[in-house]
Parts: sequence; structure tokens; C-alpha cells
Amino acid sequence: MSTLSYQEKLLYGTLAADLLVYIPYLIYVMHHATTLTHIVGTIILLVVAQIVLQSVIAIASRSRITDERDRQIAGLGYRNAYFALVSMILVGMGMLWVHTVKGLISPNHMGLHFLNVFLGMVVISELIKIVTQLVGYRRLI
Repeated sequence: MSTLSYQEKLLYGTLAADLLVYIPYLIYVMHHATTLTHIVGTIILLVVAQIVLQSVIAIASRSRITDERDRQIAGLGYRNAYFALVSMILVGMGMLWVHTVKGLISPNHMGLHFLNVFLGMVVISELIKIVTQLVGYRRLI
């Protein structure tokens, strides 16, 4: 059994932080009306969690060397996340338009709905990037 590289540890840390912050947020959003304060608070909490986790991983890791393979895996992850994000934005804008035309969304709540949907898209894209990179590292072992 091999040990995890520094990059893999960072990816697992990022995945853990994302899930620990966004899952409770999504559960809250499903049961309560959200406000801009909740959205901003979630983003700030994620940034703080990422800083703490990345710092701990950096201190605990001895080898932080990257090579061409790491750059290729990162590039593949970013490419997949970009395509997913662009696709979801196009579909999301279309769905938002359809819901607005049909009167399913109040114009007074359009901004918050827009922020929640697009925050979800960014989260999904980030998860796609992380999983793609983790699969890339696991395939090489």
C-alpha cells in the first residue's frame, strides 16, 4: 500500500472541507429561506476551513515537490470542471428564464435564487475537478 502524495492529501482535504461546509448549507437551504448573509457566511466558512486544512497538510507533509505528471492531472481536472461549469451555466440560465416566464419564481427573490443556483454550480464543478484529479492519481499507482 502506497502513501498519499502531497497533492493527493491536498485534494482529500479540499474535498472534506467542501463537503463539511456545503452539505449543511444545502440541508439548511432545503428547509429554510436563505439570505445573502447565509451565502456570504458559507463562502467565508469555506475559505477559513480551506486555509486551516491546507496549512495543517503543508506542515505535516515533507515532500511538496510537483512534477509534470501533477501539472497534467491538475490540467485535466480544471478542464473537466470548466466544461461542467459552462454546461451547467447554460442549462441554469435557460431554466431560470423558463421558470421566470412561467411565473414560478418571484422577481423579488430572483437574485437570491440566482446566487444559490450558481453557487451550487460552482460547488459541483469543484467536486468534478477534485474527483477527476483523485482518479488521475489513483490510475497511476
